[in-house]
Amino acid sequence: MSEYQSLFLPDGDLFVPTEAAGNPWGELTGGGPVAGLLARAIEQAIDDPDRLVARLTVDLMRPVPRRGLEVSHRVLRSGKRLQVIEACLTLDGTEVAHAVAQAVHRSETGETAPVQPPPFAGPDGVPDGSLVPAGLGLRWGVHDVVEVRWIADQSSRGPSRAWMRMPLPLLPDEPPSPLVHTAVLVDCISAASPVGSRVGPWINTDITLYLHRELDGEWLGMEMERDTESTGVGTARARLFDRHGPIGVADEAVLVNQLG
Repeated sequence: MSEYQSLFLPDGDLFVPTEAAGNPWGELTGGGPVAGLLARAIEQAIDDPDRLVARLTVDLMRPVPRRGLEVSHRVLRSGKRLQVIEACLTLDGTEVAHAVAQAVHRSETGETAPVQPPPFAGPDGVPDGSLVPAGLGLRWGVHDVVEVRWIADQSSRGPSRAWMRMPLPLLPDEPPSPLVHTAVLVDCISAASPVGSRVGPWINTDITLYLHRELDGEWLGMEMERDTESTGVGTARARLFDRHGPIGVADEAVLVNQLG
């Protein structure tokens, strides 16, 4: 698959993206690895293991070159039931991506959650595929590293459906948390949602996750849709699942981007 062992390499206080973290548009870092790095920083600021990140919004503000990146975080509010955390990704003092998360306190309600299996098969028994079709001449990068098992691909008339897994950790010898793994993968919604009749390709300028529980296991199931306008602006969204059932939803703002 790849000679790389992680998406980033530590360099003192900096994080250097490997080629495995690259996107198709140039010598740049993909939105998924960026979101994963910010999610990791946010988790480091959580002050109670009983908190769940119920919302994570990542703004992909500028192209992110594959150079040493600095990550910082600060707590905006820390209450009994809600903690709000901000994380920033900077390059040479310029902010290139920004995230805000809400971590809420879990409590026992005494109720048993009903079993709601995913509305599609897999991931076992589904053949391996690729995130983007072969033959487009794209730069090698994270879109080639992610493992994809399609139930219904981008050519579907209805929602596209797929199971995805990121086989590389964010950092060497550091298994990704469920939140980090999910944040890395949901950036794929823009590429994996149905193509439709309007010419793309489409890229996303943000990622917003709403989670009611953490991903259990390595495979994230997604049922994806996209709505676009002739102005070149649209939205993409996904229902998120693991083997046991739904875990949340994700939304992205998308726009037309030319291959580069």
